[in-house]
Amino acid sequence: MSSPFQAATPAEIELARRLAPMIRFGDNEPFLPSRVGVSVLTNPGRSPSAPLDIAFAPGIARVIEYAIWWDWDIQHLYELEHIWLHLDASDALVSVEASAHGGKFAMHTADGALPIEAGRVTLISTPGKHAFTATPDGQRPHAEMTTVCCQELAGRGGVLINDMFRDQLADVSLEDHRAVKRYLQARAFLPSFSFGQVFDLASVEIVSWHDLAAWIPGQVKAVLDQVRQEQPLLKAVFLDSGDTLVDEASEKFDADGYVIEADLIPGALEMVRSLAEDGYRLALVADGRVRSFSTVLGGHGIAPHFHAQVISETEGCSKPDARMFQKAMSSLGLESDDAEAIVMVGNHLERDIGGANRLGIVSIWQSWSKKRSHVPAEAIEVPRYTIRTPGELPGLLADIERQMARDKANPVPGFEESRPT
Repeated sequence: MSSPFQAATPAEIELARRLAPMIRFGDNEPFLPSRVGVSVLTNPGRSPSAPLDIAFAPGIARVIEYAIWWDWDIQHLYELEHIWLHLDASDALVSVEASAHGGKFAMHTADGALPIEAGRVTLISTPGKHAFTATPDGQRPHAEMTTVCCQELAGRGGVLINDMFRDQLADVSLEDHRAVKRYLQARAFLPSFSFGQVFDLASVEIVSWHDLAAWIPGQVKAVLDQVRQEQPLLKAVFLDSGDTLVDEASEKFDADGYVIEADLIPGALEMVRSLAEDGYRLALVADGRVRSFSTVLGGHGIAPHFHAQVISETEGCSKPDARMFQKAMSSLGLESDDAEAIVMVGNHLERDIGGANRLGIVSIWQSWSKKRSHVPAEAIEVPRYTIRTPGELPGLLADIERQMARDKANPVPGFEESRPT
């Protein structure tokens, strides 16, 4: 099919506004549309704003396409869904189609009638996700999955990057995706399938699709700026190696005392890859010899994920010496004031936990190994958090970042968190 797209004229936009559908949302739907882009097709062809073909049945003179913009879907930043009104030569409504789950579907009630309420096309929007059906009953087949999306899977998609805007959004970073993920996780909700919240699409700005498409990349970046102001993120994750990533009991040494072989703790590689995919900046902060770490961590594919490596042999000091942690901070362009946005993960209460606590770095003790003491010798060695295995770390970091956002949004007057001294 051809693509007979021309920017909508003022008269066509006015017609689209007059015929604009109504949308029924769940009673507790948090995300409503804010803008609509209109195209008017007079021949069959490719949709200007969606990878879908628009067919013309006999008697159809033109089709009004509404590309409906939301800043938010519960799983990602921004959403476009579509409604198509098929009109005859006198602009009377003949049929309605709408988008759902990437497809285009005819909208009609169980008895085949058009979904009209009080003379207006009225459709039902999936809670949080915005896919359309003609009736509330049409939402039932996907209700269970919708609930999972609005809760456990909230934020999963980060910033939506589709082919249409890929070039304009090429500078969206992994940290941006993580910020959006945390922002939406904090807004997870139990969806209502009572659709009493009625929204008039004519109440928002209606422009030509050409104008909306030009506006979208800037809007995405504006929303991202707002998210980054509201959603603090951890600035770095410092990781020890022995009995944190590597099973020390499995180490084999050469005649010069260098580690030539060792096993990773189960889940360690997957944990590091997960953190890298979420855009965390990782630093190795470990006591030992450079060649040993290069052999073991490099051999297992972990070393390339580190943005910095601070190793005692090179630094001339060992943890809990503050210089080890300060070198990691400076290597990542961070300062002492950033300590509360840095975590140190290690197995050694004195070296890893005590060293981090003295600098105000968030300490996370991994208790997997039984090789060393599990009892703090003094208050400075009490960890802020404890995990048992590497696989628990990504979830804990997500919890910490969500709590950072809550603390920023709801500070307690006169309260300052006590820290070991």
